[in-house]
Amino acid sequence: MKYTQGIVDNWQSKLKEQLDDQLPGRFAHDFMSSTQRQQITPQKIPEGARKAAVLILMKEDGNTWKFPLIQRPSYDGVHSGQMAFPGGKYDDTDEDMIYTALRECEEEIGIKVERSAVLGTLSDIYIPPSNMHVVPVVAKYDERFKYDIDTFEVAKVVETTLSQLQDPANHKEYTFKMSNGLMYKTPSFDVNGHTVWGATAMILSELMMVVERLF
Repeated sequence: MKYTQGIVDNWQSKLKEQLDDQLPGRFAHDFMSSTQRQQITPQKIPEGARKAAVLILMKEDGNTWKFPLIQRPSYDGVHSGQMAFPGGKYDDTDEDMIYTALRECEEEIGIKVERSAVLGTLSDIYIPPSNMHVVPVVAKYDERFKYDIDTFEVAKVVETTLSQLQDPANHKEYTFKMSNGLMYKTPSFDVNGHTVWGATAMILSELMMVVERLF
């Protein structure tokens, strides 16, 4: 992926147009996916997968965009301690997946985002270990980030920028252990000493490709 610098004029409307256009989807996801994950991920998301949504909250920061990631607390589960976007499972009372992403963001990190700030969604992504069908929602944010963290859901908030993720120096390789005990390597990002891999890295890969179209 090429390196881009600078905020483009009318980036919100231009990004909205790109999100409404054809998305790179799995092509982008595979850049930050292990060979083993590519082999076990079906071409179509299975029916019956549990639905969830996450929020990518983009704010201008100098010549780039800033957004928060979260670190999940340690617990007895497949995503223990991992870096992620604010988000969570769809509730039957939710209006739609966009509502889920906005609700979960407010519940987890205390930032309320109006629906009018939503620019669109990236490609749905399937997470085999947890059987989750995730919708990544993209929104703009103009105010200062002020967090009120739900410590049951979030261990910490870690802010990053698109330019930081685009920097080749922050592109790493992470070794993880599968439930069967086998060790695998996967592409990852280093974000201020935190390893971002798996579905979060794959979503970021697509975001980066879409943003490149703005230039």
